[in-house]
Amino acid sequence: MTKRITKMAGVAAFSLVAAASAFADIKLNDNFSVGGYVVGSANYVQYKPTTGSSYSTSKLDGDAYKFWTNITFAPVTGTLSYYAGSDGKPVVLDAYATYDAGSGIKISFGKFLSWLGYEAFDPINMTQLTYGWATPQGFGVANIPAYHSGVKIEQGNDAYTVGVAILDSVDPVGGIAKGDGDLKNGPGVEAYFTYKGVKNLTLFAGGYFENDTYVDTKKTSIDLWAQYVLGDTTFAAEVSTRKDDYVGPADLTSNFWLIEAQQALNKAWVLTARISGVSTKTKGASQKPKGTTFTIAPSVTITANLSVVFEYSYTTYKDYSLNKGNYVAVQARFKF
Repeated sequence: MTKRITKMAGVAAFSLVAAASAFADIKLNDNFSVGGYVVGSANYVQYKPTTGSSYSTSKLDGDAYKFWTNITFAPVTGTLSYYAGSDGKPVVLDAYATYDAGSGIKISFGKFLSWLGYEAFDPINMTQLTYGWATPQGFGVANIPAYHSGVKIEQGNDAYTVGVAILDSVDPVGGIAKGDGDLKNGPGVEAYFTYKGVKNLTLFAGGYFENDTYVDTKKTSIDLWAQYVLGDTTFAAEVSTRKDDYVGPADLTSNFWLIEAQQALNKAWVLTARISGVSTKTKGASQKPKGTTFTIAPSVTITANLSVVFEYSYTTYKDYSLNKGNYVAVQARFKF
């Protein structure tokens, strides 16, 4: 599912939203609401190198913990969240205020999540565990940013939404939680357009640009995705490309794509199938590393607050240190 809530139909609407609901805030009063989640998983990852013997890794651990609060004094809403990954170290993620200027215009400033990417940052908004922009064995691209700071403005209605943001940097620095906090070395710009004028169809086009003088590179990315709901089935496709133009080293082009289908089997079970590909190309290099992953992921809603997701993924590689790999995992998600 996406970072933005999109319209679904029939049983699919009930199952997908119940199994991986967006932030289901607990309303304390007219001004305050809170929410959060705890997510943990067990997995087995197999690696088959192009030379040598296969090896594997496994884990049983917590994946993510998050607590957020929304404070509203119309026309201003403040959002603050704390997050910890598998290392258990808490960081501030969301820390921004939004002013509703009317006529569908909203202005936000602070630290917030990038608009780009069909698949959600928060695992409770996913119907699988892994992402299309990285293989389970760790070969991935940096096309989809996480958090950065700045000012953004959005305007929209039932048919469309458009947004532009001026940022401290496109990419987060030293983790996922923040940008570089510096405009002197070059600000970043991110923008998007979403169209929902056709029933059950959502189209998204977004991208970013940054002239980062700190590392002597220009970063440019384009992200396109589409989602269509047909009865109890949700179809989606995404393609993304990023170009890093370096002054010194060879330029790097990073790409990923995915095709996905989510089928609501009943009010409890959803089955997700996805094919995704990741590739990179360094200017002047003869090899172009590539990974293609086939994913199947059943998920079940046990209660309104508890769900379990299973996943199996098989990946093949080309021009890479691995030949193929397997991934098996189960993840429990509790939200409040």
